[in-house]
Amino acid sequence: MRPGKSVFLVVLTGLCVSLSSCGQQPERATEPGGPGMSQADVQRQDAAVVWADSYCVAVGSLVQDLTTMPSVDPSSPARAVRTSSDLLGSVIGGLDRALDGLNHLPPSPVPGGDQVRAEAVTDFQGVRDRAATVRTQLDSADAARLDAETLGRANGPLDEVAHLDLLDRFDAVPELATAVAHAPVCHQLTVQAGAPR
Repeated sequence: MRPGKSVFLVVLTGLCVSLSSCGQQPERATEPGGPGMSQADVQRQDAAVVWADSYCVAVGSLVQDLTTMPSVDPSSPARAVRTSSDLLGSVIGGLDRALDGLNHLPPSPVPGGDQVRAEAVTDFQGVRDRAATVRTQLDSADAARLDAETLGRANGPLDEVAHLDLLDRFDAVPELATAVAHAPVCHQLTVQAGAPR
């Protein structure tokens, strides 16, 4: 089962444990392979699992960063602006790390993987750029003349992040859809997304 669009809200705590061991080669969630598979097929499937897991580590870094996301302090207009800007800065930092991880992935070992990655980069970059624009507007706003509409603009990028599908488009590539079930970090995303909210 693939995570829903608000998956990052569900896995903020559970995924961090998995991500903390990203530098290690974790055991698979389940063993790939099956009857009638050639050695070449198994090697290709193994490579797809490793690639999918690296992809999930990259996009999951956004989740990890958001665990320390600051809250907005509405006690005064000036505090609301500053803390909203800080919150957007955390979102931007998380998206930057996710983009860096995606951009440093090796070429996909299966057809369609590079397209999935490219589309994710486009989605993440778009949200990141819009968040940066809103943050600049907040930073240059005059707190004395601040209105609710200006402050409310921070909600746009936050809503976009909440609706990012971290494994979007994997279902369109059968080999990657299979690899997700065997990749530990991807499996953790899937399991946590299916947990009660």
